[in-house]
Amino acid sequence: MKRIYQLFLIGLVLTLVILGLNISNEAINQLTVSQRPPIIDLQASSSQLVFHIAGQQYDLDADKLGQASTAMASLFDQVIEYLHKIWRIFQVVFLS
Repeated sequence: MKRIYQLFLIGLVLTLVILGLNISNEAINQLTVSQRPPIIDLQASSSQLVFHIAGQQYDLDADKLGQASTAMASLFDQVIEYLHKIWRIFQVVFLS
């Protein structure tokens, strides 16, 4: 329970920092009459995700995201299987 509370607090602090950066960026835009993109931003539509990180724009198609998620799921399964093998070896060598 304590671990969940710590993760929640870290997430809250990061969210507040990101919001503060975006608010200060918007204030600077209004003072200087410039149109700089947000520091950190995510815009989602039906076929595309657009990330703004440190003023740079990154576009990601939904098709590529689907392919990446299946590849990551496969990789995750392989890592889990590898960790199970290591645990079985540990049990045989040290616990029997």
